[in-house]
Amino acid sequence: MVVMITILPKKTQITLIILFLLTFHLQLLQAQGKCNTGCQLALASYYVWEGSNPTYISNIFGEDIAQILLYNPNIPNQNTIPSDTRISIPFSCDCLNGDFLGHTFTYETQFGDTYEKVASFAFANLTTEDWVRRVNIYEPTRIPDYAFINVTVNCSCGDRHISRDYGLFTTYPLRPAQNLSSVAAEAGVAPQSLQRYNPGTNFSAGTGLVFVPARDQSGNYPPLKTSTGDRVLTLLTIASCFKISEYE
Repeated sequence: MVVMITILPKKTQITLIILFLLTFHLQLLQAQGKCNTGCQLALASYYVWEGSNPTYISNIFGEDIAQILLYNPNIPNQNTIPSDTRISIPFSCDCLNGDFLGHTFTYETQFGDTYEKVASFAFANLTTEDWVRRVNIYEPTRIPDYAFINVTVNCSCGDRHISRDYGLFTTYPLRPAQNLSSVAAEAGVAPQSLQRYNPGTNFSAGTGLVFVPARDQSGNYPPLKTSTGDRVLTLLTIASCFKISEYE
């Protein structure tokens, strides 16, 4: 029996090796989890209910009033905020357990607090009762007064598959009478882009969370930052082009 061995041209060998490395790199990134890293800044759209004040909101999120005001130039007086309005709260968007993007705040319970009250009232629907319950050890009917509990708020750092133009996002609770067009107009983005960032979301539902491109302190949309994985992939691709050209 005669065994035929075909030796591929060197250019083809180099191409196959580079393709293998690129495929391996992509598989490695996928195996590392649903998120690898977060982003230093995200915003929470906090709906100011009657009776709340800057000091209370500052304590809830553990953020200085002065820092909050940087993202709310429309607030003329740091001592009062009109009710039934929204303000933007800055916070870091972390990769939690390698599974999802969010930030866990520490909240001190008050007399009569329930998980539902903490989610819908104190945190103004930036999270849900079920989500608060899942990240705490206390039974819903046995939450102690003046105890510290976890409150996790989801966030987004953007999506390079949709657009690199937006790198800062607001976690935005929907309210009655809103729809895709009104939220898009408020954010200053195209409705089609906003829907792509929130696939399957009914913006007319009057409830639920969406992620909305946001402006920074200067009033601009900061672009999406290139991740480490993207940089490595780009370098490998460039390297492959140089290697292949050497053998042409």
